[in-house]
Parts: sequence; structure tokens; C-alpha cells
Amino acid sequence: MSHLSSILSAMFSRRRYLGALCGLLLPVAGYSATPAVIENTMSSGLVEVGRGEMDWLWFNVYKAKLMTTTGKYQSGIYPQLLDIEYYRDIEADDLLEATADQWRHLGYTKDEIANWLQLIKGIWPNVVPGDHLSFKLIDAQRSQFFFNGQPLGIIEEPKLAEAFLAIWLSTNTSRPILRAQLLGEKSCDC
Repeated sequence: MSHLSSILSAMFSRRRYLGALCGLLLPVAGYSATPAVIENTMSSGLVEVGRGEMDWLWFNVYKAKLMTTTGKYQSGIYPQLLDIEYYRDIEADDLLEATADQWRHLGYTKDEIANWLQLIKGIWPNVVPGDHLSFKLIDAQRSQFFFNGQPLGIIEEPKLAEAFLAIWLSTNTSRPILRAQLLGEKSCDC
């Protein structure tokens, strides 16, 4: 099932209020919310590589933008930023479920997926139209999520960082057109 199909399926199968924001950060292994180590500048010094939209049938779900220091993507060169602007109400649990589906699609193990979901479960909020959930690879060891530009904490799990970006940038992604747009290989009028 595609990333978008997973999100939409989860959205329409649940009858929960979709607009509430989760404001609590839950302490989990590999996660640090110490103010001294929080990266406060989300995109300072970064240049856009490419952008694209995720849509499914007649639904636009989100717009994604990839940024690096040079405006070109190269694995292992940091920092890197993936910014997603949502067009729909989506609960955090549905985002987690869709992410797990994509990791399964990419062939990650059940144990890896369970570990990574535990690391991000307590920090992802529900999203409403106009919200931004951003992911920054700070260096080879640390990454960080931001919600509407506000830092959510440092995650010190290098494999999670690469696996998260692989959802969009792997050659095995379920959305090759979006990948090409993010890498600047194909334009998007978005």
C-alpha cells in the first residue's frame, strides 16, 4: 500500500477528532529534550533542492521540500532538511501507521520499525491544514523533528534518520515521481 493510501485509509477508517494538537513530549530511549542540545535554527543556511506534492486520486495530502547546504542532495553530507506542509487533518497515530507501512515496503525489519516508532511516537503531533512537520539530519549521529518551526528534540539514532529519509529518497520508494521532484530532477508547480 502506498504512503498516501496508508494515510487516507487510516484517516477515513477512524472517527476521532483530527484537529487536536499533542503538546506533550514523552521521554523515550534515544530522545533528548535538553534545551542546551536542541537545534533552534531549522533551515538557516539551507538551500532548496526540490519540492513535490503527494496526492492520491483527487486528494492533495501534502507538499514536501528537501533542502541541503548546497542545493544538491548527497547522502552523508549534513545538514539536510525535509519539510512537509500538510493539506489535510491527520492524526499522529495515522502518520505513524503510514510511516511503518513505508518502512515495511522498503524492507526494514519488524524490530527496527518497532524501535523507530517508539522513538518518534511521543513527539509527533496531530496535523491540520497548513501545519509543517520537518525533519533535519543535523549530522551523522543526530536528527531532529520540528513542528511549525518549533524544535521537538534531538534523536540520537543514526539508522532512523536514514530510514526516515529513505521513505522519499530511496530508489525503492513507493512514490518515484515525488522522489524525482525532491531531488530536483523533475519540476513541480507547487
